[in-house]
Amino acid sequence: MSNTGYDTFFVKKSTTKFVVMNTAGQGKRIRIFQYPILNGETRDLLAIPGVSEADLRHALLKGNLRIKLETGEARVVESNIDLLQFDITGPDSQLLFLQSVGVVDGLQVTGSSTPDSSHKVLLQLVHLVENGGPYDGFGNNLYREILPVSSPFPTNICWYYSSAKLKKIVEKNITYNASNFPVTIVWTAYDLDGTTAVATSTDQITYSGAFEISRVRSFS
Repeated sequence: MSNTGYDTFFVKKSTTKFVVMNTAGQGKRIRIFQYPILNGETRDLLAIPGVSEADLRHALLKGNLRIKLETGEARVVESNIDLLQFDITGPDSQLLFLQSVGVVDGLQVTGSSTPDSSHKVLLQLVHLVENGGPYDGFGNNLYREILPVSSPFPTNICWYYSSAKLKKIVEKNITYNASNFPVTIVWTAYDLDGTTAVATSTDQITYSGAFEISRVRSFS
């Protein structure tokens, strides 16, 4: 065993991987679990002597690995370890964080008749709709654009990963009736590429005078 500070004895599954890439700016070299990763290169963290899946789960929750991922100095390029311990429903959902940094596998939700990929995006979309936009787990310096500009009745509200507006997170489109009350609200959640729509929520609203009396929500 090495002297990395993670020298616990365990049996590793030969097929498990957790590969990260150094994506830091200005050619910076980073260290994870005290092992260096050159800029632009990858390392399978589970190949590091003494590092177990439990160590990775802990580091993803509050360790140096999470910091590197949150700051964009590293990104997950391949992972197949089981991460079911992570909270998927709270406002600080680790599921959303893991998805935002490149984790695809190991995030399955059991006990649901809904296919896993659909369940995840619909669950994420519900949280986005109820909270009015992205929250912790999507990174910092997120940018919101409201169109038409300066209109009291906006028809499009979109959240982006940055002010460059290259990648969408979630988008809201609004249709109004003659009294300028919203009657249809469509939310669209986007994949990590920022362009592919992965789930849509549509609200149909009914009024009695100026008061909303019912709302029907459907997903696709």
